[in-house]
Amino acid sequence: MRIRIVGVALLAAIVSVSEANAQVPWDAPLMVGPSSPSGFSILLSDPGHSAGIGAFVHWQGGGQRSRMGYRIGLAEEHRGADRDDQLAVFGGVDFSAPLYTHTQEFPLDLVWVAGVGAGFGDDALVSIPFGVSFGRALTTEGVWVHPYFTPRMVVDAFFGDNNGDDLDLDFAVDIGADFAFSDTWAFRFGGSIGDGREGLAIGVVLPTG
Repeated sequence: MRIRIVGVALLAAIVSVSEANAQVPWDAPLMVGPSSPSGFSILLSDPGHSAGIGAFVHWQGGGQRSRMGYRIGLAEEHRGADRDDQLAVFGGVDFSAPLYTHTQEFPLDLVWVAGVGAGFGDDALVSIPFGVSFGRALTTEGVWVHPYFTPRMVVDAFFGDNNGDDLDLDFAVDIGADFAFSDTWAFRFGGSIGDGREGLAIGVVLPTG
């Protein structure tokens, strides 16, 4: 097992490819902040080094206390120069609940986040993230904006013939923002950096009314 602090994770993301990059992680990025909009999101994504363009759908439940979300998606899995790429499927469930509400002394909301999910291609990667998310929703000049920052640990379990079975404890950071210009549509952006997680996603929350 390995635990890396943020600086080491950033360096690893730039100069190396870890075992997690041989799979498609379901949680890159996790897309869960203190005030993430509820509803049904459609997002284009790039889950990381081993994956090409992909897409996933994410349903985020409402609620003042605990919240639950579900996702499922597809992405290209790069298999090396001597093998054709293939489609990998990924999906998971995320959970969150408030820990702290902003005050004058500390202007950010804080929630705990966790989840479980998997990516399946040539091999399988089962991942269990857990951490905290800092952020706050603000409205200015008719624009609602919700930036957030989510440091988290991830238990990664690898299964398959190509890399063998393995269990790692990794570190990742999500940076995200949600925007809305009306009461119906919201735009979402998220990115991940860390051990095997250099993912991006962008999309919209569809009206539910």
